[in-house]
Amino acid sequence: MKALKAGVVVAAVGMLLAGCGSEWEGDAHFKVLRIVPDPRGERPTQVGVELTEELKGEFAPGRSTYGAALDQFPPDIKVDDQVVCKIRRWDDNGFDGIDPRVEVSSCRWA
Repeated sequence: MKALKAGVVVAAVGMLLAGCGSEWEGDAHFKVLRIVPDPRGERPTQVGVELTEELKGEFAPGRSTYGAALDQFPPDIKVDDQVVCKIRRWDDNGFDGIDPRVEVSSCRWA
């Protein structure tokens, strides 16, 4: 009987910890702030973007600027262009004290 109770406790803790990760995905409007090539040419050119809308609910990013590789944007992108991008926020472990990760991808003209 003790083994059964211990098994139930272990299963409950496992389900609790698995439920602590969270994920949100959706589209958001951005303005292109800067396009930054890597001076050494070792990394892809990065594009800095800023949210132009307030995201509510689960997302709550806590910041407004992000970056993504140039290949995630339409050709001929320029500073001050408006784009709509897929934004994904996830946190593998809500107890580790590390901020959730955010990925900006699949951008298209707004």
